[in-house]
Formats: sequence, structure tokens, C-alpha cells
Amino acid sequence: MANGLRRNSFSELPTITSHCRRCQLDIESDPQANGRTRILCPFCGEFLFGPNVTDIQQLKEEINKRAKDDNSDHGLSLRSRFSRTFNRILLRRQNMLNNNGITASHRRDKTIKNVKLPAIENKKQLSEQKSKDKMASSSLPMIATAISMPSINTHDIESFQRLVNEENSDNNQIFTFFSIFYSNLTYMMQSLTLNDDKKQIDWKYLQIIHEYITNNSDTISRLILKTIASCCVREIRPSEHTRKGYTILMMAPVFDDASNNHIFAHVLRRISHFVDHEQQEIILVLQTLPVEMFRLTVRRLQAFVAINLFPSRLDNSSSTVANGWWIPSAIRTLALFNHANEMISGRKIPLQEMVIDSLNYIDEERDYFEWKNRKSRGIIGGFTFCQYPFVLSINAKRTILKRDSEQQMIVNARRSMIQKVQNKQIPNLNMLFLNFYIRRAHLVADSLAEVTKNHEDLKKKLRVTFVGEHGLDMGGLTKEWFLLLIRHIFSPDYGMFVYYDLSGIFWFNGASTDNVREYHLVGILMGLAVYNAIILDIRFPLVCYKKLLTPAFLTEQMTRLSKIKVGIIKSTLADFRTIRPDIANSLQYLLDYDGNVEEDFGLTFEVSVAQFDTSVIYPLKENGSTVDVTNENRNEYVELLIDFYINKHVSKQFEAFYYGFHSVCSSNALLLLLPEELEMLICGMQQCNLSSLAKITKYENCNASEDFIKWFWQVVEEMSSDKQRRLLLFVTGSDRMPIGGLSEMTFKIAKISSNRCNIHDLLPMSHTCFNQLLLPPYSTREILKEKLLLAIENCEGFGIE
Repeated sequence: MANGLRRNSFSELPTITSHCRRCQLDIESDPQANGRTRILCPFCGEFLFGPNVTDIQQLKEEINKRAKDDNSDHGLSLRSRFSRTFNRILLRRQNMLNNNGITASHRRDKTIKNVKLPAIENKKQLSEQKSKDKMASSSLPMIATAISMPSINTHDIESFQRLVNEENSDNNQIFTFFSIFYSNLTYMMQSLTLNDDKKQIDWKYLQIIHEYITNNSDTISRLILKTIASCCVREIRPSEHTRKGYTILMMAPVFDDASNNHIFAHVLRRISHFVDHEQQEIILVLQTLPVEMFRLTVRRLQAFVAINLFPSRLDNSSSTVANGWWIPSAIRTLALFNHANEMISGRKIPLQEMVIDSLNYIDEERDYFEWKNRKSRGIIGGFTFCQYPFVLSINAKRTILKRDSEQQMIVNARRSMIQKVQNKQIPNLNMLFLNFYIRRAHLVADSLAEVTKNHEDLKKKLRVTFVGEHGLDMGGLTKEWFLLLIRHIFSPDYGMFVYYDLSGIFWFNGASTDNVREYHLVGILMGLAVYNAIILDIRFPLVCYKKLLTPAFLTEQMTRLSKIKVGIIKSTLADFRTIRPDIANSLQYLLDYDGNVEEDFGLTFEVSVAQFDTSVIYPLKENGSTVDVTNENRNEYVELLIDFYINKHVSKQFEAFYYGFHSVCSSNALLLLLPEELEMLICGMQQCNLSSLAKITKYENCNASEDFIKWFWQVVEEMSSDKQRRLLLFVTGSDRMPIGGLSEMTFKIAKISSNRCNIHDLLPMSHTCFNQLLLPPYSTREILKEKLLLAIENCEGFGIE
């Protein structure tokens, strides 16, 4: 009882402050620590200066005296002692202020009494001093612990604008407003929610406050920084106002200045340490943010991470120990913005704006394998950037995936060599590769046979040989094999995939149930492409990649996966519109129809699907043919119809496709990818513009000033987009741009000549393995254009077919 009384007695004791010369802040003592003053600044870690020693001694004497009184009996009975202690606590509790500066009997109205108002030192002098330097050097306003103040009205947006009007502005009132607004979170939230909806924050009002802070002198900014620092030092009990208040503190314009990062870090730490249900409330608040405020705060957090990730050698303000929690706090806070962005239909900002580009310069491989090892061992805790993949760029994720693939290739090649030695066989170079021997006339059959024969070696480096042709695969033949096989399998005559003209994409043919092995081959093909960093020309909708990442990583062996349902997603009408926009528009019309759906449409819970030359009717649910679609159940009908087309009707085909892909690419690295990013890794960038290709081109046996080189670039500029794509295919073996664009390409032009024939009889040639174009020095521009177009239109195999 004595200890509990002692803790409650500190609200009546004087406040002891110490000064930090580095931060120019006054730091209060911690009443919970028996009156001991703080020795180190909680923001920068420096030793504090100038504590009031007399007050400390007086404080300790008062504590000891009260403890002695509480422990003495003085002949009182147990009941009398308990009554005395109870009455003392009750009396003090009535006079105590809670952590947000409001009395226990305070009612929520527009007038706040007994507020913890930060008293500004030398207030009269501050109003007279107009010098910016003297204003900036003022010390931290001290927080009064139990001071009676006159009633302070809460300003709405109109009264605030009148307050800061330049004609009749009162600096003292402005200082008082900002002192209370940024130190008392309850006052802050009541100011921003004066409208009818108490839960809706007036973001326009907050924008006006931020504009005033930005456009005025450093005096206001310095005052705000000090009050926020004081708010961070105090232990505030979590409440709805606290969570929203810290969210608004994070948006203060004073944190645009990197010199204030030590205060900003403590705000972020408070936000990142809220429990799950409290962070969900913050996410709901962030969803209501205007787009520009949302984007500005995200960029501020990104800049905070970038600055502290690679600090300047001359800047010693942030130590390694501080950055050990600074950056994780910022990333975890940024994760709340990402969740809010993902939960909004259509997203506030694009995914690319959540990326921190400076993370491209960290050791992604080390960060990934540390995260992978922790995940495999079930270790909870620690921090890696891979835990928050939304901050990693597609280039960083591609590097991680490439390193992971290379490591698996090395492990599999080493295992094969050890097995050969154990079996007393002579190792050879071919055993280190996945070797495919393909006949062009039997492309699909040979590919299926090779995949079946080498199913245990799919995680080796792929090398393709076309039977009967003289060519060493340094990457070019592999690209050509992918191109020809994809073109053959996706042909409408083959029947595996259906092409929809309105959407321009391919989708699985639900009626094709006899060639499941081919679907497995397509999945393996896509997996090998990702595994070997090959870009494919596959036009699947985004929903296909969502299904392919559901789940993204399989922990079970492939032989045990027969009972696991894969690729089943909750699709929306927007997802379905990317496949069948004609049906999606009809479904939207059904949902928006104002009349009687049952009488006017005459629909039942079944769907008719064209299958070769006939139509097959499938029920959408049990006894669907007897259930009419009405105004009440039309939403259910739309959901079941979308689920039928995207999941149920193609379940067998997609399951084989899924297992084929994951038999090659099964890796923790897939957990880092979003569906949009997986699509880019497989298909590259569809835009093809070779206007800047000349800037990255290297020349052999020639230079850019020669006439035939100038004519070549002139012809390229005149080409249509389709012709440029054909040229890219002719030289590189792929008509898609890399993820990073032309800057990540290598493109070479070499001059060739012959003593055996006329130079005009030669055609341009290419080495697709090295992205090299062999160009004869033609005498005229017209001849060069004619020969180049002829070459790019006939570019399969070794020589013109």
C-alpha cells in the first residue's frame, strides 16, 4: 500500500528538468524513477546539462518523509490505517490529471479546462523579440503538471484562420494554440473533429495548419518540435486519441528537415509499437487521407530510411545503435501505409511509389538468406528488409531470385558430381547442365520427352541443342527454343488456350481435358524461363499470376501435393473483366438493373459454355437449374459465375500448370513477389522503343561516324513498333524489353565483309547469345534498309528458311 501511495504522490512533487545542449531541449525528470533526473537525452544520447541539485535533494527528502509516515503505526488500528490511506488516495485521485491533460470528470465539449499547457518561458520577452536567432534559441516549454488555467476554446478551421490573419494576429495566442495542439492529443483530436462526425478527421483543416507552419519563421517550427519532443518523452496511455494523435504528429512539416530525425524516430517508434488492433485503427485513419498528404508522408518516411541507411561520414548525429531501431521503426510504420494503400480499391498511389530505391545498394543477397534461414528455423524476431517486400524494387527482387536460382544450380550440379564419383563414373561437363536435344519437326513431343527424362535436373542451367544443326548454345538457342515452343503451344489450332480478341489475352481452355501433360509442360516452361532469366511472349491476364502465387511457396514435397488445392482465389468482377469484358459488362448491367430481375432476365443458377461444336450447361450450385436469379440473390449469382470461369472450369488444367511451374521455381523468393512483378519477370516490358538504343551500343571494327552506321539508325527511327520488335527479336532472341529498360541491355554492332562475294550479296546476321548485330557496310541507305528488313522477317534457325 505504501508503495502504491508513493507512486501516486509524485503528481504533487515539483518537476525537475535538465537541458540538452545538442537538441536545445529541456527534458523532464521521470516521476516513476523515485525523483531521479534523466542522465542521457532520449533523443540524441548526449549527457544532460544543468540539473537543479537543490530540488533533487528536496524531492528525495520529501519522498523519504512520506514513506516513513506511511510505514509508522502510531498506535492506529489496521482499519484506521487503511481508512487514512484510502481517503488520501481518493482525494489525490480527484485532483489528478490523466496523461492527456484532462480531469476525470471532464466531459467532451468544445471547451477544455485544466489543460496541461506548456508554459513558454519569458513569454513577455518572446512577444517583444522579433529576431529569428533569439527565438530559435529558446529552451523547451515546460509542461505544467497541475496548474489551473482559464478556459481555452477549441479552434475550428474558421477561427484558426482568423487567429493567424496577418492584420490582427496575436503571437501569444498563436504560440499558445500550437503549444496545446501538439502537446495535448485530446485537444488536437477535438480541434480536428468539430464537425458532426466525431470520428472523421478534418484533413483540410490540418493542411491549412501545415501550410501556416511551412510559410512562417523558424520560431513556430522550433516551438512545435519542442512540444512534440515533450509529448514523446511522457508516457501516454494508449487510447483512440493517442493513436490518431501520433499519426498526425508524424505528418508535421517540421520533420521534413533531416536535422530533426532524432525526434521523428521516437514518434515512429511509438506508432510501430502499437499492438495489432491499434495499428488496424491507424490503417483505417490512413485510408481517409487525401492523396497528396498520403504521398508526402510516404516520401518523408522513405527519405528518413535513405538518409539513415547511408549516413554521411561528417554527420555523427545518428549512431549505429540508434539506427538499429530507427530504420525498423520507419519500415514498420511504412507498412501501415502499404496496408492502407492495398485495402483501397484502385490504390491511392502506385506500387512503385512505395519502393525505396536506395535499398538497391544494400546487400540484398545477405538480407534474403538471413530472412530465409530465420523463416526455415521458425525464428521470430529480428529485422530484415525481405520481411517487408513492398519496399524492394523489382530489380532488387530479380537480383534475389537470380542469386537464389544460381545457388540452387550450384547445389544440384555438385550433387550430380558427387553421385558420379560415388558410382565410380567419370564426371563430364554435360552433367552440370540440363541438356535438351530437340528436333524442330517434333518440337512439343521432344520437349515433353526431355522434361520427363530430366525431371530431377530441372534446377540446373538449361542448354538446348537442335538436332542436325551446328550451333553451340550460349543462350541464343535457349531463347529460340522458348520462342518456338510458346508460339506452337499457344496456337489456336492446338486448342490448349483460348484467345479473346476483346481483351487480347489467352486463357485456359476448360474443354481441353486430354492434354494435361502439355499444361504441365507450359508450367515447367515458365518456371525454366524465370529460373534462367529468359523473357517470354506470353499474354496471360494478371489473375493468372495471382493464382500462380496462391500459395506462393510449397513446403511439402511435390509427390505429396495431390490433396492440396492450389490456385483458388477470390476473384472480383474487375479481375473477370480482364478476361471476358463482354460478359463482365453484362454482369455489371445485371447488378445495376432497377427493374424486376426475375421477370425481365429469366436467369437460373447455371451457365452454358461452348465446347467445340456443342454447348454444355453447368450448374453454379446444387439444383441450380431450379433456382431463379432475383434482385435479392443476383450478387450471389455473379460471384458464382466468376468463380466458375476463373477457378472451377479450369481447375484440372491450372493445377497441372501450377505444379509444373513450382517444380522448377519453388523458392522462398517467390514470397517477395506481387502478381504484377511476377508478370514482369516472365514477360518483361511490353513497350518497345529503340530510339535511345544508340546511346548504349558498342561497336567492333567500326564507329558511329561511319555512313552505314548512320543509315542504320535512321532506318530504325523510321520503323514501326512492330518492325522494331522484330529487330529486337532478330538480335537478342526476344521481342520484349528487360525490366530495367534499355539501360540494362547490351547491344553490339560489328562490321563484316567477305573477299569471296560482293558485299551487297550479304545479309545482316546476329549472335543472339551476345546481342550482337553483324552488319555489312552497304554503299547506299536503300540497300541497307532492303537487306535489314529481309533479314528480320526471316530469322528462325541458322540461316534463312
